[in-house]
Amino acid sequence: MALPRSRLISCALFKHLSSRPQVVATIGRRHPYNFLQSSQHLIATHNILLKHITIMADTTADTTKSDTKDTSVNVSAPTVDNKGKNSKQRKAARWKQMNKKKKDRKRANLGLDTNGDAKSKKQKPSLHWTKKYDEDKPVEPHEGSFAHVDMQKKFGVSIDLDDTKKVEEGVTDDNTTVEPGTDDASTTAVEDETPKIPKRKLAMLVSFKGSNYSGFQININAHTLQAEIELALYKAGVISQRNFGHPGKYSWSNSARTDKGVHAAAQVCSLKGEMIKGDDLDAMRMKVNEYMPEDIRVLDFERVTRMFCARTNRDKVRYQYMVPSYLLCSQEEVRKAFDAVLPEEKSQQKIERMTPIVASNLVEENISSEVLGHARAALINHRVTPEQMERLKSGLKLFEGTNNFHNYTRRVGANDASSSRYILSFVPLEPIIVPGVTNEDGSKQPDTQWIPLQVVGQSFLLNQIRKMVSAAVDLARNAVSTEKIEQSLTKDHRIKVNVAPAQGLFLDRSFFDLYNKHKANNTPDRVTLDWVEKEGEEMPAAGKSRLYLVC
Repeated sequence: MALPRSRLISCALFKHLSSRPQVVATIGRRHPYNFLQSSQHLIATHNILLKHITIMADTTADTTKSDTKDTSVNVSAPTVDNKGKNSKQRKAARWKQMNKKKKDRKRANLGLDTNGDAKSKKQKPSLHWTKKYDEDKPVEPHEGSFAHVDMQKKFGVSIDLDDTKKVEEGVTDDNTTVEPGTDDASTTAVEDETPKIPKRKLAMLVSFKGSNYSGFQININAHTLQAEIELALYKAGVISQRNFGHPGKYSWSNSARTDKGVHAAAQVCSLKGEMIKGDDLDAMRMKVNEYMPEDIRVLDFERVTRMFCARTNRDKVRYQYMVPSYLLCSQEEVRKAFDAVLPEEKSQQKIERMTPIVASNLVEENISSEVLGHARAALINHRVTPEQMERLKSGLKLFEGTNNFHNYTRRVGANDASSSRYILSFVPLEPIIVPGVTNEDGSKQPDTQWIPLQVVGQSFLLNQIRKMVSAAVDLARNAVSTEKIEQSLTKDHRIKVNVAPAQGLFLDRSFFDLYNKHKANNTPDRVTLDWVEKEGEEMPAAGKSRLYLVC
């Protein structure tokens, strides 16, 4: 049955306009009737309509005559070409073709075959990734790692590196190639059949005393904590020789970076290490501690997910700074204590303002240990008053929230986006009394009162915590006003802030709340990174046992 003529005309018109997307768009933006009334367009459209009507009529007639299979080509059937596609389809096809050409050129530059199926291409090694660690041209280890020869010479570290590369290539110690069929070849074959030690992603809990190190982060020609930890991991077998000196190869990351002289009670590091003791993580911890210095200890190992990173998965971090109460003495008390014991030429100088930093510099340069003992005895019995604690609390409160800390770090401008940091809380805890140390002659030093200052934030700048502590202490001892501290947190003022000593600061804890919540919901059998819960007690505000060690 043939279609009506009006229906054929409408179908043909729709096909004609749909094959020209620009014309369709033009019709949509303008009046369609005015567009069709143009004589030129009407003549062109009329000729095309007649052609389509003839084709559709012939096709309909052929299909009504017989139901048998027709081997002739159906002219009215849409052909697969770009003319029958809309603008989006043609654009996508062009992009697909361009991307294919780019991939082919890239593979040709890398020396790979552009022919073959997709599976064979995926299995072929990519020269782009193997070029960095080419065995013919090995990459030098990090200049701050003990795997580097210069670091070994500078700090007197001797490392016996096993030449595992020769064993893998079938070369003996006398540089002779092992031929198949010999005894050495059979021995090598037996060694190759031994199962390899599996590698797993691990989280390592570390505590250290940073007085003898130049910070935690590995640095060129510097004795750092990361370099010592890496050396111990290599000696224990957790890091292979091929990865030793290349932190990126074993996915090293740490939750926080500490400055020179800063300590840590719970630093978290992540790495991909070899399971030298199987699933016994406690035995592996004891093995690593055998090669650690006395001021560094690994507290625990835990299995984590493959994509875990100690730096990016950390939600927040908590530091504590131990302030002795005699640091809150007034300027007159400090001046009187030091004027009585300073050398004669220094005591005659008129020092208008005796800050703790100035006093510390004078002590370091001119005062002997005997004179220092007398000055310390005059200040050590000071106990903090409620008024001083209130002023200290109000001073620390000023730093909470989001502020501009360009005055509390180095080499950061006021308009730099990195100077803006968010502090969740900054509060003083209850003062504690630390017993005095007994001297060699049997005499006992007086007890000291310490005030723990606890700060929690997402991240911190270089020297930021120590400068905030110095400003808050100056406010508590009436050496600076509240308005001055408020001005220092704005972009319009450039104010010099003193830096508190690094010996009183230590990293207290790193938080992984989102990671722990994800692990608890998806894999309850895995241990979360909350080591305090393992002991069955809640995290105290300030662990006194650790405070004694730091003091």
